[in-house]
Amino acid sequence: MIDLHIHTTSSDGSDEPIDILMKAQQLGLKYISITDHDSLGAYKKLKNIKVNNYFEGTIVPGCEFSVVHCAKPIEILGYGIDVETINSTGIVSDEKFLERENEYLKKMMDVCRNLGLKYSATLSVKSAKYFATQLMHADLRKYPENEKHFSKEIWESVNAFYRTCVNDESSPFFLNQTKNYPTVQEAANLIKKAGGKAFLAHLYGYFAADYEEFLNSIMSLNALDGIECYHSLHEMDKTNYLLKYCKEGNLYASGGSDYHGTFKPTVKLGESIKGVKIPFEILEPWLSGCKI
Repeated sequence: MIDLHIHTTSSDGSDEPIDILMKAQQLGLKYISITDHDSLGAYKKLKNIKVNNYFEGTIVPGCEFSVVHCAKPIEILGYGIDVETINSTGIVSDEKFLERENEYLKKMMDVCRNLGLKYSATLSVKSAKYFATQLMHADLRKYPENEKHFSKEIWESVNAFYRTCVNDESSPFFLNQTKNYPTVQEAANLIKKAGGKAFLAHLYGYFAADYEEFLNSIMSLNALDGIECYHSLHEMDKTNYLLKYCKEGNLYASGGSDYHGTFKPTVKLGESIKGVKIPFEILEPWLSGCKI
């Protein structure tokens, strides 16, 4: 079994890379990929240890890149990438991340002040472990009097807050992130320059009126190699639809849990949805040249 979508403390996960290795070994996973958001810091940490002492399987070098499509942020997974090639571009710079996210946080705090929402004035993004949206949403929820200003879904889900407030031009919380993110084509070109393959991440994690139309608009760019079919947000009917889409479109399929440790306690390493393991068979057709 495999898991090709895992986050560590180098982005917004709770586990160190070495902890991921030990857990993957205990679960009997054969292939894993650490895919932190716009960060390759985990691979820098792994350079300093003897990986085989902790994990006997294979690591597929990966990263989850923030990109823009149709004026909305989405994510692209890069697999089999040369870490040094990506690092040399500066696109995954921790300094750039902190500067960008603190700018976003300041804008959202200004919105809270203007709307009369209660928030902590000392908020700041101090590491790549947290995004501004995550900090803001968690902080707003500390004050029960804020709940009446949001729908139930937005109040309870940081993903809903991000997708439908931060990415909605009609929302006071809207952030114009398009100026900071590469396009799908640009990210895919970078991934391929680094010797890797590019996949659309978690289609059903986005908010779209028509998912088939949204998917077709992305894949019509002819920039990506495949689609993440197995994912913790994809029930089996959605997974099967995407697997069929890949087969009919001559695309590769990938799959991962989107594990974040204690930050997403219902998501289990090595599973997409509860009880569903991610099969090696989807990785086999494109595995060659994508491992370390």
